[in-house]
Amino acid sequence: MDRPFRPDTIFVEQAVESYPLTGSVLERCPGVPVVMVHDAAALVKQFQDDPPAGFNGKRNLLLCRNRGRFLEACPGTGRAYRCCQYLILNTGLGCPLACTYCVLQAYLNNPFLTLFVNRDDMLRELERSARLAPGRFLRIGTGEYMDSLALEHLTGFVPAIAGFFRQRPHLRLELKTKTALTASLQEHDYSDVFIVSWSLNAEAICSGEEPGAAALPERIMAARDLIDRGYRVGFHFDPLIAFDGWQEGYRATVELLKKHIPPERVAWISIGSLRFMPRLKHIAQTACASTAIYTGEFVTGLDGKMRYLQEIRLELYARLVGWLREYGPDIYLYFCMESPYVWERIMGAAPSSNWELKRILDCSISGCPRETCAENGHG
Repeated sequence: MDRPFRPDTIFVEQAVESYPLTGSVLERCPGVPVVMVHDAAALVKQFQDDPPAGFNGKRNLLLCRNRGRFLEACPGTGRAYRCCQYLILNTGLGCPLACTYCVLQAYLNNPFLTLFVNRDDMLRELERSARLAPGRFLRIGTGEYMDSLALEHLTGFVPAIAGFFRQRPHLRLELKTKTALTASLQEHDYSDVFIVSWSLNAEAICSGEEPGAAALPERIMAARDLIDRGYRVGFHFDPLIAFDGWQEGYRATVELLKKHIPPERVAWISIGSLRFMPRLKHIAQTACASTAIYTGEFVTGLDGKMRYLQEIRLELYARLVGWLREYGPDIYLYFCMESPYVWERIMGAAPSSNWELKRILDCSISGCPRETCAENGHG
Protein backbone atom coordinates (compact mmCIF):
# COMPACT_ATOMS: atom_id res chain seq x y z
CA MET A 1 0.00 0.00 0.00
CA ASP A 2 1.78 3.13 -1.22
CA ARG A 3 0.03 5.56 1.12
CA PRO A 4 -2.52 5.25 3.91
CA PHE A 5 -6.13 4.84 2.84
CA ARG A 6 -8.35 7.94 3.01
CA PRO A 7 -12.08 7.41 2.40
CA ASP A 8 -14.14 9.52 0.01
CA THR A 9 -17.11 9.53 2.40
CA ILE A 10 -17.71 8.24 5.92
CA PHE A 11 -21.16 6.89 6.79
CA VAL A 12 -21.90 6.78 10.53
CA GLU A 13 -24.72 4.80 12.10
CA GLN A 14 -26.44 7.16 14.54
CA ALA A 15 -26.29 4.64 17.39
CA VAL A 16 -22.47 4.78 17.39
CA GLU A 17 -22.01 8.53 16.94
CA SER A 18 -20.72 8.95 20.50
CA TYR A 19 -18.45 5.88 20.54
CA PRO A 20 -14.75 6.69 21.18
CA LEU A 21 -13.56 4.88 18.04
CA THR A 22 -16.06 6.80 15.90
CA GLY A 23 -14.67 10.08 17.19
CA SER A 24 -11.10 8.92 16.67
CA VAL A 25 -11.70 7.89 13.04
CA LEU A 26 -13.47 11.16 12.23
CA GLU A 27 -10.71 13.17 13.87
CA ARG A 28 -8.14 11.38 11.70
CA CYS A 29 -10.09 12.15 8.51
CA PRO A 30 -10.41 15.94 8.48
CA GLY A 31 -12.29 17.27 5.48
CA VAL A 32 -13.87 13.92 4.58
CA PRO A 33 -17.68 14.26 4.18
CA VAL A 34 -19.67 12.51 6.92
CA VAL A 35 -23.20 11.18 6.40
CA MET A 36 -25.28 10.11 9.40
CA VAL A 37 -27.57 7.14 8.80
CA HIS A 38 -30.31 5.66 10.99
CA ASP A 39 -29.67 2.00 10.27
CA ALA A 40 -26.49 0.48 8.81
CA ALA A 41 -28.22 -2.68 7.60
CA ALA A 42 -30.78 -0.67 5.65
CA LEU A 43 -28.01 1.43 4.10
CA VAL A 44 -26.11 -1.68 3.02
CA LYS A 45 -29.23 -3.16 1.44
CA GLN A 46 -30.00 0.09 -0.37
CA PHE A 47 -26.56 0.24 -1.95
CA GLN A 48 -26.67 -3.45 -2.80
CA ASP A 49 -29.95 -3.13 -4.65
CA ASP A 50 -29.55 0.31 -6.21
CA PRO A 51 -26.01 1.71 -6.00
CA PRO A 52 -25.61 5.25 -7.32
CA ALA A 53 -23.69 5.77 -10.55
CA GLY A 54 -19.96 5.58 -9.99
CA PHE A 55 -20.28 4.16 -6.48
CA ASN A 56 -17.12 2.38 -5.30
CA GLY A 57 -17.68 0.67 -1.96
CA LYS A 58 -13.95 0.35 -1.30
CA ARG A 59 -13.71 4.14 -1.22
CA ASN A 60 -16.51 4.61 1.33
CA LEU A 61 -16.19 3.80 5.02
CA LEU A 62 -19.11 2.69 7.21
CA LEU A 63 -18.85 2.94 11.00
CA CYS A 64 -21.37 0.79 12.86
CA ARG A 65 -21.93 -1.76 15.62
CA ASN A 66 -21.19 -5.41 15.18
CA ARG A 67 -24.40 -7.10 16.25
CA GLY A 68 -22.95 -10.56 15.71
CA ARG A 69 -19.92 -12.34 17.07
CA PHE A 70 -16.46 -10.86 17.07
CA LEU A 71 -14.64 -14.15 17.60
CA GLU A 72 -15.25 -17.18 15.42
CA ALA A 73 -13.54 -20.34 14.26
CA CYS A 74 -11.67 -20.31 10.97
CA PRO A 75 -14.14 -21.35 8.24
CA GLY A 76 -11.70 -23.96 6.98
CA THR A 77 -12.55 -26.64 9.51
CA GLY A 78 -13.81 -29.46 7.29
CA ARG A 79 -12.55 -32.97 7.91
CA ALA A 80 -11.21 -33.45 4.38
CA TYR A 81 -8.39 -30.92 4.82
CA ARG A 82 -6.11 -30.13 7.73
CA CYS A 83 -6.94 -26.85 9.50
CA CYS A 84 -4.92 -25.27 12.32
CA GLN A 85 -7.97 -24.35 14.45
CA TYR A 86 -7.23 -20.66 14.18
CA LEU A 87 -9.64 -18.17 15.78
CA ILE A 88 -10.66 -15.08 13.82
CA LEU A 89 -11.18 -11.71 15.46
CA ASN A 90 -13.64 -9.84 13.29
CA THR A 91 -12.89 -6.11 13.57
CA GLY A 92 -14.57 -5.14 10.31
CA LEU A 93 -15.46 -6.22 6.80
CA GLY A 94 -13.83 -5.51 3.47
CA CYS A 95 -10.39 -4.37 2.45
CA PRO A 96 -9.05 -1.30 0.61
CA LEU A 97 -6.68 -3.55 -1.36
CA ALA A 98 -8.01 -5.07 -4.60
CA CYS A 99 -6.39 -8.49 -5.02
CA THR A 100 -7.96 -10.27 -7.98
CA TYR A 101 -8.11 -13.60 -6.12
CA CYS A 102 -9.63 -12.19 -2.91
CA VAL A 103 -12.44 -14.44 -1.66
CA LEU A 104 -14.18 -11.45 -0.09
CA GLN A 105 -15.42 -10.46 -3.55
CA ALA A 106 -17.70 -13.50 -3.52
CA TYR A 107 -18.12 -13.93 0.22
CA LEU A 108 -19.32 -10.53 1.41
CA ASN A 109 -22.64 -8.95 0.52
CA ASN A 110 -21.67 -5.62 2.06
CA PRO A 111 -20.51 -3.08 -0.55
CA PHE A 112 -18.92 -0.79 2.06
CA LEU A 113 -15.57 -0.91 3.77
CA THR A 114 -16.93 -1.43 7.29
CA LEU A 115 -15.44 -0.88 10.74
CA PHE A 116 -17.06 -2.18 13.90
CA VAL A 117 -16.62 0.54 16.51
CA ASN A 118 -18.12 -1.19 19.59
CA ARG A 119 -14.68 -2.19 20.78
CA ASP A 120 -15.74 -2.67 24.41
CA ASP A 121 -18.12 -5.42 23.29
CA MET A 122 -15.25 -7.06 21.43
CA LEU A 123 -13.04 -7.05 24.53
CA ARG A 124 -15.81 -8.51 26.68
CA GLU A 125 -16.33 -11.32 24.18
CA LEU A 126 -12.59 -12.02 24.08
CA GLU A 127 -12.52 -12.18 27.87
CA ARG A 128 -15.47 -14.58 27.99
CA SER A 129 -13.82 -16.83 25.41
CA ALA A 130 -10.53 -16.85 27.30
CA ARG A 131 -12.33 -17.83 30.49
CA LEU A 132 -14.08 -20.70 28.72
CA ALA A 133 -10.68 -22.14 27.80
CA PRO A 134 -8.65 -21.84 31.02
CA GLY A 135 -5.01 -22.79 30.59
CA ARG A 136 -5.33 -23.27 26.85
CA PHE A 137 -3.22 -21.34 24.39
CA LEU A 138 -5.35 -19.48 21.83
CA ARG A 139 -4.00 -18.22 18.51
CA ILE A 140 -6.16 -15.42 17.19
CA GLY A 141 -5.88 -13.38 13.99
CA THR A 142 -7.52 -10.35 12.40
CA GLY A 143 -6.60 -10.83 8.75
CA GLU A 144 -9.51 -12.93 7.50
CA TYR A 145 -12.06 -10.26 6.53
CA MET A 146 -9.78 -7.21 6.38
CA ASP A 147 -6.04 -6.60 6.07
CA SER A 148 -4.80 -6.26 9.65
CA LEU A 149 -2.83 -3.04 9.13
CA ALA A 150 -4.41 -1.31 6.12
CA LEU A 151 -6.65 0.86 8.35
CA GLU A 152 -4.42 0.96 11.43
CA HIS A 153 -3.72 4.68 10.89
CA LEU A 154 -7.46 5.31 11.35
CA THR A 155 -8.31 2.80 14.06
CA GLY A 156 -5.27 2.74 16.36
CA PHE A 157 -6.16 -0.92 16.94
CA VAL A 158 -2.63 -2.09 17.81
CA PRO A 159 -2.02 0.12 20.88
CA ALA A 160 -5.67 -0.17 21.92
CA ILE A 161 -5.60 -3.97 22.07
CA ALA A 162 -2.00 -4.59 23.15
CA GLY A 163 -2.62 -4.16 26.86
CA PHE A 164 -5.46 -6.67 26.87
CA PHE A 165 -3.31 -9.37 25.26
CA ARG A 166 -0.23 -8.53 27.32
CA GLN A 167 -2.20 -9.28 30.50
CA ARG A 168 -3.24 -12.66 29.05
CA PRO A 169 -0.07 -14.42 27.90
CA HIS A 170 -2.03 -17.52 26.85
CA LEU A 171 -3.52 -15.44 24.02
CA ARG A 172 -1.48 -14.39 21.00
CA LEU A 173 -2.68 -12.22 18.14
CA GLU A 174 -1.40 -12.59 14.58
CA LEU A 175 -1.62 -9.53 12.36
CA LYS A 176 -1.69 -10.46 8.67
CA THR A 177 -0.95 -7.85 6.04
CA LYS A 178 0.17 -7.05 2.52
CA THR A 179 1.15 -3.51 3.49
CA ALA A 180 4.25 -1.91 4.96
CA LEU A 181 2.21 0.23 7.39
CA THR A 182 3.95 -0.79 10.60
CA ALA A 183 4.32 2.60 12.33
CA SER A 184 2.20 1.65 15.34
CA LEU A 185 4.34 -1.46 15.88
CA GLN A 186 7.53 0.59 15.66
CA GLU A 187 6.47 3.21 18.20
CA HIS A 188 6.27 0.73 21.09
CA ASP A 189 7.59 -2.75 21.77
CA TYR A 190 4.69 -5.17 21.36
CA SER A 191 6.87 -8.13 20.45
CA ASP A 192 5.46 -10.14 23.36
CA VAL A 193 1.92 -9.58 22.10
CA PHE A 194 1.85 -9.87 18.32
CA ILE A 195 3.14 -12.12 15.58
CA VAL A 196 3.17 -9.98 12.43
CA SER A 197 2.81 -11.91 9.19
CA TRP A 198 3.06 -10.98 5.55
CA SER A 199 1.37 -12.60 2.57
CA LEU A 200 4.05 -13.18 -0.04
CA ASN A 201 3.96 -14.22 -3.66
CA ALA A 202 6.06 -14.09 -6.80
CA GLU A 203 6.83 -10.55 -7.95
CA ALA A 204 4.69 -11.00 -11.08
CA ILE A 205 1.64 -11.80 -8.92
CA CYS A 206 2.33 -9.04 -6.39
CA SER A 207 2.60 -6.39 -9.10
CA GLY A 208 -0.11 -7.70 -11.42
CA GLU A 209 -2.78 -9.27 -9.20
CA GLU A 210 -2.56 -7.32 -5.90
CA PRO A 211 -3.49 -3.68 -6.66
CA GLY A 212 -3.01 -1.43 -3.67
CA ALA A 213 -0.69 -3.80 -1.82
CA ALA A 214 2.91 -2.92 -0.97
CA ALA A 215 5.57 -4.08 -3.41
CA LEU A 216 7.18 -7.39 -2.52
CA PRO A 217 10.56 -5.87 -1.41
CA GLU A 218 8.70 -3.35 0.78
CA ARG A 219 6.87 -6.14 2.62
CA ILE A 220 10.08 -8.04 3.27
CA MET A 221 11.94 -4.96 4.45
CA ALA A 222 9.02 -4.05 6.73
CA ALA A 223 9.35 -7.51 8.24
CA ARG A 224 13.10 -7.04 8.66
CA ASP A 225 12.54 -3.72 10.41
CA LEU A 226 10.26 -5.35 12.98
CA ILE A 227 12.70 -8.24 13.46
CA ASP A 228 15.39 -5.68 14.26
CA ARG A 229 13.00 -4.32 16.92
CA GLY A 230 12.59 -7.74 18.54
CA TYR A 231 9.51 -9.14 16.82
CA ARG A 232 9.03 -12.61 15.40
CA VAL A 233 7.30 -12.73 12.06
CA GLY A 234 5.41 -15.15 9.87
CA PHE A 235 4.88 -15.49 6.14
CA HIS A 236 2.06 -16.91 4.07
CA PHE A 237 2.69 -18.14 0.53
CA ASP A 238 -1.00 -18.31 -0.21
CA PRO A 239 -2.25 -18.50 -2.87
CA LEU A 240 0.47 -20.10 -4.96
CA ILE A 241 -0.45 -19.53 -8.61
CA ALA A 242 0.75 -21.61 -11.55
CA PHE A 243 1.57 -18.80 -13.97
CA ASP A 244 4.08 -18.93 -16.82
CA GLY A 245 7.46 -18.65 -15.13
CA TRP A 246 6.27 -19.47 -11.60
CA GLN A 247 9.39 -21.51 -10.82
CA GLU A 248 11.71 -18.55 -11.30
CA GLY A 249 9.24 -16.18 -9.62
CA TYR A 250 8.83 -18.10 -6.39
CA ARG A 251 12.51 -19.01 -6.21
CA ALA A 252 13.34 -15.30 -6.42
CA THR A 253 10.98 -14.54 -3.52
CA VAL A 254 12.68 -17.17 -1.35
CA GLU A 255 16.03 -15.64 -2.28
CA LEU A 256 14.78 -12.28 -0.96
CA LEU A 257 13.88 -13.96 2.32
CA LYS A 258 17.29 -15.59 2.46
CA LYS A 259 18.99 -12.23 1.90
CA HIS A 260 17.02 -10.17 4.43
CA ILE A 261 15.19 -12.35 6.99
CA PRO A 262 17.04 -14.39 9.66
CA PRO A 263 15.23 -17.76 9.62
CA GLU A 264 15.41 -18.11 13.41
CA ARG A 265 13.07 -15.10 13.72
CA VAL A 266 10.35 -16.73 11.60
CA ALA A 267 7.58 -18.34 13.64
CA TRP A 268 6.06 -20.24 10.74
CA ILE A 269 5.40 -20.20 7.01
CA SER A 270 2.07 -21.37 5.64
CA ILE A 271 1.56 -22.58 2.09
CA GLY A 272 -1.62 -22.90 0.04
CA SER A 273 -2.62 -22.88 -3.61
CA LEU A 274 -5.24 -20.85 -5.45
CA ARG A 275 -8.74 -21.96 -4.47
CA PHE A 276 -12.00 -20.13 -4.88
CA MET A 277 -15.75 -20.41 -4.80
CA PRO A 278 -17.03 -21.00 -8.35
CA ARG A 279 -18.83 -17.65 -8.56
CA LEU A 280 -15.62 -15.73 -7.81
CA LYS A 281 -14.23 -16.30 -11.30
CA HIS A 282 -16.89 -14.21 -13.04
CA ILE A 283 -16.82 -11.52 -10.34
CA ALA A 284 -13.03 -11.19 -10.51
CA GLN A 285 -12.81 -11.21 -14.30
CA THR A 286 -15.53 -8.55 -14.50
CA ALA A 287 -13.70 -6.35 -12.01
CA CYS A 288 -10.28 -6.89 -13.62
CA ALA A 289 -10.40 -7.98 -17.25
CA SER A 290 -6.62 -8.33 -17.42
CA THR A 291 -6.36 -11.09 -14.82
CA ALA A 292 -5.37 -14.45 -16.24
CA ILE A 293 -5.14 -16.52 -13.06
CA TYR A 294 -8.50 -18.26 -13.59
CA THR A 295 -7.54 -19.84 -16.91
CA GLY A 296 -5.78 -22.89 -15.46
CA GLU A 297 -7.05 -26.42 -14.96
CA PHE A 298 -9.30 -26.60 -11.91
CA VAL A 299 -11.44 -29.24 -10.25
CA THR A 300 -14.06 -29.01 -7.53
CA GLY A 301 -12.53 -29.86 -4.16
CA LEU A 302 -14.17 -31.65 -1.26
CA ASP A 303 -15.02 -28.24 0.22
CA GLY A 304 -16.84 -27.11 -2.93
CA LYS A 305 -14.06 -24.72 -3.94
CA MET A 306 -12.25 -24.82 -7.26
CA ARG A 307 -8.66 -26.03 -6.96
CA TYR A 308 -5.76 -26.84 -9.23
CA LEU A 309 -5.46 -30.46 -10.28
CA GLN A 310 -3.60 -32.36 -7.58
CA GLU A 311 -0.55 -32.96 -9.78
CA ILE A 312 -0.20 -29.20 -10.30
CA ARG A 313 -0.49 -28.52 -6.58
CA LEU A 314 2.06 -31.19 -5.78
CA GLU A 315 4.59 -29.66 -8.18
CA LEU A 316 4.04 -26.16 -6.79
CA TYR A 317 4.40 -27.38 -3.23
CA ALA A 318 7.40 -29.63 -3.82
CA ARG A 319 9.43 -26.85 -5.42
CA LEU A 320 8.55 -24.21 -2.82
CA VAL A 321 9.03 -26.49 0.18
CA GLY A 322 12.43 -27.54 -1.17
CA TRP A 323 13.59 -23.94 -1.51
CA LEU A 324 12.21 -22.98 1.91
CA ARG A 325 13.96 -25.89 3.60
CA GLU A 326 17.23 -24.77 2.05
CA TYR A 327 16.56 -21.29 3.46
CA GLY A 328 15.49 -22.29 6.97
CA PRO A 329 15.59 -26.03 7.79
CA ASP A 330 14.06 -25.47 11.25
CA ILE A 331 11.18 -23.17 10.22
CA TYR A 332 7.86 -24.87 10.69
CA LEU A 333 6.13 -25.13 7.30
CA TYR A 334 2.48 -26.05 7.10
CA PHE A 335 -0.22 -26.33 4.47
CA CYS A 336 -3.41 -24.35 4.67
CA MET A 337 -6.41 -26.48 3.74
CA GLU A 338 -4.72 -29.48 2.19
CA SER A 339 -5.40 -33.21 2.53
CA PRO A 340 -3.29 -35.61 4.62
CA TYR A 341 -2.26 -37.26 1.33
CA VAL A 342 -0.67 -34.03 0.07
CA TRP A 343 1.03 -33.48 3.45
CA GLU A 344 2.51 -36.98 3.31
CA ARG A 345 3.69 -36.65 -0.28
CA ILE A 346 5.45 -33.31 0.27
CA MET A 347 6.28 -33.11 4.00
CA GLY A 348 6.80 -36.83 4.60
CA ALA A 349 4.09 -36.95 7.26
CA ALA A 350 0.75 -35.36 8.06
CA PRO A 351 -0.60 -34.12 11.41
CA SER A 352 -2.86 -36.85 12.73
CA SER A 353 -5.66 -34.32 13.30
CA ASN A 354 -6.49 -30.64 13.18
CA TRP A 355 -5.76 -30.48 16.90
CA GLU A 356 -2.25 -31.84 16.43
CA LEU A 357 -1.55 -29.12 13.86
CA LYS A 358 -2.93 -26.56 16.29
CA ARG A 359 -0.63 -27.80 19.07
CA ILE A 360 2.44 -27.62 16.84
CA LEU A 361 1.71 -24.02 15.87
CA ASP A 362 0.91 -23.08 19.46
CA CYS A 363 4.34 -24.36 20.48
CA SER A 364 5.97 -22.41 17.65
CA ILE A 365 4.88 -19.32 19.61
CA SER A 366 5.20 -20.51 23.22
CA GLY A 367 8.61 -22.10 22.75
CA CYS A 368 7.76 -25.35 24.50
CA PRO A 369 8.97 -28.62 22.93
CA ARG A 370 6.39 -29.83 20.45
CA GLU A 371 6.24 -33.28 22.01
CA THR A 372 5.14 -31.78 25.34
CA CYS A 373 2.73 -29.12 24.08
CA ALA A 374 -0.36 -31.21 24.93
CA GLU A 375 0.88 -31.48 28.52
CA ASN A 376 1.33 -27.71 28.61
CA GLY A 377 -2.27 -27.06 27.70
CA HIS A 378 -1.73 -26.06 24.07
CA GLY A 379 -4.70 -27.87 22.70
